[in-house]
Amino acid sequence: MAENTISITNERLWNFYKNFPASMFETVNLLLIDIIEKLVPDSKTGVTNSLAEQLIEHMKTMQLQINNVSDNISHVRTDTISNITLKLSEFKRDYMEDIKMILSNNVADKISPLLKEQNSMMIDKTHLLINDIMPKNNESLSKQINEAIKSLHYSITEDTNKFLSASINPRTLQDFILNLEQKFLQSEQRLETNIREIKTTNDTIREISTSHQQTSLSLNATVNDMLRKLENASTKGKISENIVFNILNTLYPSAQDIEYVGDKKESGDIMLVRENKPTILVENKNWEKIVSKEEVKKFIHDVETQNCCGIFLSQNTGIANKRNFEITIHNGKHILLFMHEVNYDAEKIKLGIEIIDHFKETLDKFDDKSDIDTIDKEMLDAINKEFQECCSQKLNILRTIKDFSQKLLKQVDEINFPSLEHYLSSRYTFSVGKMVCEYCNFIAKNQQALSAHYRGCAIRKKILAEQNSDEENTIIEVLPLEIIQPPCKPVKQKKTKLTINTL
Repeated sequence: MAENTISITNERLWNFYKNFPASMFETVNLLLIDIIEKLVPDSKTGVTNSLAEQLIEHMKTMQLQINNVSDNISHVRTDTISNITLKLSEFKRDYMEDIKMILSNNVADKISPLLKEQNSMMIDKTHLLINDIMPKNNESLSKQINEAIKSLHYSITEDTNKFLSASINPRTLQDFILNLEQKFLQSEQRLETNIREIKTTNDTIREISTSHQQTSLSLNATVNDMLRKLENASTKGKISENIVFNILNTLYPSAQDIEYVGDKKESGDIMLVRENKPTILVENKNWEKIVSKEEVKKFIHDVETQNCCGIFLSQNTGIANKRNFEITIHNGKHILLFMHEVNYDAEKIKLGIEIIDHFKETLDKFDDKSDIDTIDKEMLDAINKEFQECCSQKLNILRTIKDFSQKLLKQVDEINFPSLEHYLSSRYTFSVGKMVCEYCNFIAKNQQALSAHYRGCAIRKKILAEQNSDEENTIIEVLPLEIIQPPCKPVKQKKTKLTINTL
């Protein structure tokens, strides 16, 4: 099977995709296709002005959301860094001042409990700061910061015990304060390293957001160009002709030739050439008003020039001075058929072509040497009227058959034995995938039926009610960190217990 390829000749598109990875070409085009398919579920309806406004509004909304995300990331990053740096500096300054005051104003036997109390207060303040400022969804980063705080607490406690066990003099006091400042400095450096990691991650997100914004701008420009082209009547007509061209290719895959001739003079829009069948010139109009008689004259002139039969298709409206399914024999040899409000209905188009084939075959029989039975005009008009009624009845019968088939398929699909199927499924493996309820093992025939069952499943409702009841009675108990400390003089501390009831 040959690989599918698409070539680009537009310089602007080439320059854009040249600056991005090769996968961006498919990504952008698939995104555009998804948007159009969701907004235009039926290709027959075309693109209206309201649809164009929806597309433009959708693109503007996407661009605005991307800009908001980028700005929010930048603000959160700046605020986080500023808040943490400022608060830690304040904690450090207050702590060092309190330590100096304790060491200068108290006797040796009272210093130990005061220092340990200050250490605990410092660690608790730092924990509250981190939990308040850092993002709650980044567990790995929060774990690293908590480990750093725990290490700082352990080191300060160890130095405090050593200081208290030794003789206190101005030199040991100065060394103790210097060690504390050094350890705070190391902890700040570790926190700054973690914050830089956050900054790097935010920068990466910002780059991705910027890339998506550029893609959105390019997609917006592409959609705007497409919509501007669709506002042109000639472009709208070409789209309609392409739809008819594809319908003819589907109806007659073995045709000798189906050629688009809309760019040629006096040739109509499409030429349908088949073996042992009359050549048919197809004229297609996608107007919002009645097709004028000048277009009818042009159609007849094109048929005369190409010396073939013709079919005139008006997709949305009627045709001036022509009835629906009106048949005309032009110059005694060309069959012309006029059809109103076709709406790209393949069955109608096929029926019109069959009418031309039948009349042309009958007309050719009149031109041979055999005996010819003449028919007066009144009889021919009556036959034409009956034939038109027959065509209308055929279309109605086709619609009835389609509706009946859909209803019959739906009724057949509803025939099942869920209990038997459930019993057999426990002993045999079925090749066809089943939609099974995870709560009661109910087997649904499709996803819609399973979703409807979930909404009314009694077992599921009971389980969810029990879960909600458990959540309402949940009590979260927050205890201080358990930190291994070297042996020291025990000091009674009052533990803080925080109880939160979930509403």
